[in-house]
Amino acid sequence: MYGNEWWYADEGIEAVAFRDVNKDGLKDIIIIAYYETGTGPDGAKPFLIADIYFQKKNKTFTTIPALDETLNDQGHNQTIKDVIQYVSKQRINVN
Repeated sequence: MYGNEWWYADEGIEAVAFRDVNKDGLKDIIIIAYYETGTGPDGAKPFLIADIYFQKKNKTFTTIPALDETLNDQGHNQTIKDVIQYVSKQRINVN
């Protein structure tokens, strides 16, 4: 999941949804989880990170790291609705 390289995901899962985010007829997976940095004055303060796993025609899943980074950096990661609204405005083709 996006963020696993840098932060600790020990605060739990906030939301999981199975939706066709990119309108290709295949169900994608949206996950929003709580993370914390573990360092600094705000190190123990949890924050949300969202990730989308896009289903491909061959039934495997893939992510788009640049999309995940933008989604999270711009704060469109608080709810499933936030994620879908942001991503629905993007042109995404994973096949």
